[in-house]
Amino acid sequence: MTATKFVDRLKELLENYNLTTEQEYLNEILIPESKNSNLNLTKNFLSDLHNNYDLSGRTIGFDFLGRLNENFDYVFFAINDPFYIGLDKKTNEIIMYDMEFEKIHLKLAKNIEQFTQIILLIFEFGLPGWINEKQYSTDDRNNLLTKIKDITGSEYWTFYEQSYGN
Repeated sequence: MTATKFVDRLKELLENYNLTTEQEYLNEILIPESKNSNLNLTKNFLSDLHNNYDLSGRTIGFDFLGRLNENFDYVFFAINDPFYIGLDKKTNEIIMYDMEFEKIHLKLAKNIEQFTQIILLIFEFGLPGWINEKQYSTDDRNNLLTKIKDITGSEYWTFYEQSYGN
């Protein structure tokens, strides 16, 4: 998935709801805005997303960092306090990293494509709660977890089970 398709899908999911005037702030929180009219696309999802869209203050199941934070082993692009979310350059896996202990806390996805699929599922799952103040049932959560498990497999399952399980 490209960065533009990812942002377009976020917009499309939000457009499925009739936002009231009071709810318009959700666009500012959830949907990254283009930095300029001419997108500079390189086919690197993370670079394209950060270079072409303003991610400051955007929340999509995690908080985007305002810029990519890269070192020899990882490219960090988000935070789920206190852990950073990044791409492991050696394996291409998406990981949750503990900066204090300087080690991987959990693995989140096999690659960025798998991670974007999961994030879009979580985003879609969360919208009724944000917009209509829906209360989620055990069945709702189990349905989401089943969909995530179908995408990830057991090696990447721990974080999602802890976050969305009952």
